Amino acid sequence: MIVATILIMGLFLIIFEKLPMTDQRLRFIAIITAAAIVGRLLFSSLPNVQPATALVLLVAVFVHPIVGAIAGMLVVVLTSLFLGSGPFVLFQALAYATITSLGFVPFLRSRIVLTGYGFLAGFLYGWVSNLGFLVLTGFSWQAFLTLLVTGGTFDLLHGISNAIFIWILFPIFLRILHSFDEKRGTE
Repeated sequence: MIVATILIMGLFLIIFEKLPMTDQRLRFIAIITAAAIVGRLLFSSLPNVQPATALVLLVAVFVHPIVGAIAGMLVVVLTSLFLGSGPFVLFQALAYATITSLGFVPFLRSRIVLTGYGFLAGFLYGWVSNLGFLVLTGFSWQAFLTLLVTGGTFDLLHGISNAIFIWILFPIFLRILHSFDEKRGTE
């Protein structure tokens, strides 16, 4: 599972390298990724409450799903330097790749729909991350179910914070995106 995760991350990087990218678009992605990193660090004292996932989902929907996945991977890897690191970081990166993969779906460009998806993405992110934990500690269905139940509160907090941050950041994100790319900065 660890090798598969590394291969998936490598594939995402290769695809990202082949995407047409202007300097302006790269600057925009860097600014949003930096904001997600700072937001995750600033809110680190509140369990699973942070704007990083909301920003990553906004990038995935309005720029490109692969770009959102790469931004999410950067957020996880760079914040792990401050918050703690370990093999679980790979699975957190995989979780971001998983939740951003639906970014190409056009109806997610609606504020209400993306807010709802952000809520569900909090749970999906937690479940993918939990799979990584189980792989590293020895997989059993009982352990997996226990982890889902005990992690449910944290996944709920993540989902609620995603919904709140998406609702707040959606119009701001579109205005910033519009200033960088007039074609993409609209709902």
